[in-house]
Amino acid sequence: MIQHKTRLFVVVDPTASHQVALVKALLIAKLADCEIHAFLCIYRDIREGNAYASRQSFKRQTLADAQSWLAEQMQPCEVAGVPFSQEVVWNSRWPDAALHAIAKSGCHLVIKSSYHHSKSRRFYSATSDFKMMRHCASPILFTHQTQEWRSNQLLACVDLASKDSKHARLNSVIIHDARAFADIVGMDLHIAAAHQGNIDADRLPVKGHGHQLGLEQLSELYDVEPARIHLREGATIPTLKGICDEIDPSIVIIGTLARSGISGKLIGNTAEKLLDLIEADVLTVN
Repeated sequence: MIQHKTRLFVVVDPTASHQVALVKALLIAKLADCEIHAFLCIYRDIREGNAYASRQSFKRQTLADAQSWLAEQMQPCEVAGVPFSQEVVWNSRWPDAALHAIAKSGCHLVIKSSYHHSKSRRFYSATSDFKMMRHCASPILFTHQTQEWRSNQLLACVDLASKDSKHARLNSVIIHDARAFADIVGMDLHIAAAHQGNIDADRLPVKGHGHQLGLEQLSELYDVEPARIHLREGATIPTLKGICDEIDPSIVIIGTLARSGISGKLIGNTAEKLLDLIEADVLTVN
């Protein structure tokens, strides 16, 4: 059987002087023997091409320049011996182009740089982060950090409050991916959950009543020592942020369930809100 390498799909930012996503991709690729696919979407107003004989020649030259620029950005991969490919497309709606390219790429992980937005910016405009989070089937690593990860803590956030089957399945995916990622990058796996009042048997993957018993049961279920399981009572967002402030993880892994319409704007989901509140890189799975 032919074994295919893990593929990392990196969204390259043509406006950035430092490609944070490529830095993280190269770090992961060297640790896990992956290959990198770099995606760059560009678009320029045709009025900028007045010096060219035709619209086609302007677009062709712009794409050629972008290919050369991207090749320069990929030189660290070449030096490190990490296999890579690159793709440059012309599209005025780059998130849509990226989602289309991701779907056909067969990638295992998407890596994209991110930065904190104000609440009003997130509310009044559909940012690229949220659009990709809601419509991408692949896990996405949103990276804030411009250097190698500063700590060896990886925090997986699970939802013990919801009783529906979708959240139960999502919890399993989060733990599975968190354990695999922690092994790859050599980090200690921690698990966090916020709850309102006592945790009862219906909210646990295994039977048990009360906070302490829930902690012990989760430790056994997920094979993580109790000291690395953080069950806190309180509202989800501030509680998870408080845990992040306390243990200072380099990566937070959290599930995302898409919301649409006005309720999606008003409520959002935990992953979307945490992205703007913590300094850690955020890996979303669905």
